Amino acid sequence: MFKNKALLAISIVVFVDLLGFSIILPLLPYYASTFNASPVMIGYLVASYSICQFIAAPILGGMSDKFGRRPLLIYSQLGSFAGFILLGFANSLPLLFLSRIIDGISGGNLTIAQAYIADVTPPKERAGAMGVIGIAFGLGFVVGPPIGGLLATHFGYEAPALLAAFFALCSTSLTLFYLKEHQHVRDENMKTGLSYYARVFDYMREANLRPFYLIFLFFALPFSLFISMFSLYGMIKFNFSTQDIGLFLMYVGLLGVVWQGGVIRPLVRRIGDLAALRMGMVALLLGLLGLALVQTVTALAIVAVIFSFGTAITRPTLSSLITQIAPERRKGGALGVSSSLESFSRSIAPILGGWIIGGLHPDYIGYVGAAMAAIGVALSFRVSIHGLKLT
Repeated sequence: MFKNKALLAISIVVFVDLLGFSIILPLLPYYASTFNASPVMIGYLVASYSICQFIAAPILGGMSDKFGRRPLLIYSQLGSFAGFILLGFANSLPLLFLSRIIDGISGGNLTIAQAYIADVTPPKERAGAMGVIGIAFGLGFVVGPPIGGLLATHFGYEAPALLAAFFALCSTSLTLFYLKEHQHVRDENMKTGLSYYARVFDYMREANLRPFYLIFLFFALPFSLFISMFSLYGMIKFNFSTQDIGLFLMYVGLLGVVWQGGVIRPLVRRIGDLAALRMGMVALLLGLLGLALVQTVTALAIVAVIFSFGTAITRPTLSSLITQIAPERRKGGALGVSSSLESFSRSIAPILGGWIIGGLHPDYIGYVGAAMAAIGVALSFRVSIHGLKLT
């Protein structure tokens, strides 16, 4: 995989970037609880970042098609740095919200990284190459949450936020001094700013892309419901501490590394992108059903194997198919739309999760998520790539 030096460079940048993100994400419900935030308010806090990213991601993705990946990536990373700094010094719930809003407005890191990967890899190798995002995500969750939990336990919630800021600054430095702008087919006519949203609907109206965007939506919704609310779910159902959450997410991260590093590439080569996508969606559905039924930590660990397998395979195959179907000049914009759909999902899911956990029971996270995933499974078995012009 890393015979391609450009792929190695972006992998390092993404890993350092996600390391900072993974340090603070599991701690937000605990941090907000110190300001007497309810489960519903915690849901709004987690959603605030994603609402802003939902607005920003397609604009940044489209601008990267016109101006290049590197400058937009640097802007996004500096925004994360500023948001983490404010998070570290927050002394009220409104400042917690403001810190997540700042990070969200600049949140196009993964969109631009995926576009960069599409630039530097041939179509047949793209699904495996997209897996480096999953590997980076997995490694980030192997290292980040346990560090965050340990720091929060011994030094307070400010320490993990400031360490995340340091990693965001390191990621910016790596992009500035190490990552080279790769030649890609630029769309010089790409609209920028708010006018870009007219182009978003163009993507959604394209008959070949629309079914895959819908599948992505019903993958992202249950995935976001699980990830954004897992800390609150574990805190209430299993009485997890910050360290417990960190260690469990480290375990999930290790599973992700195994799937992404040793399974996805040979699996996709053997059965193809579409069959792998269907397999991943079915595994996601089964994992979410298991989440609703487990009563012990051991059972939860077994369910995590199935869930992580599903998510690890679904994301890169979907991203690969979208970049293969999208016009050559608009790959960044096409991925920006999928990132925006994910941000939309992360906007809705925490709010929905807060209502479910606060008003019903943590188990219903699994039931609702499984119902959403079932729609994605049905859609994945209805689409076909036969006859499509793939790039």
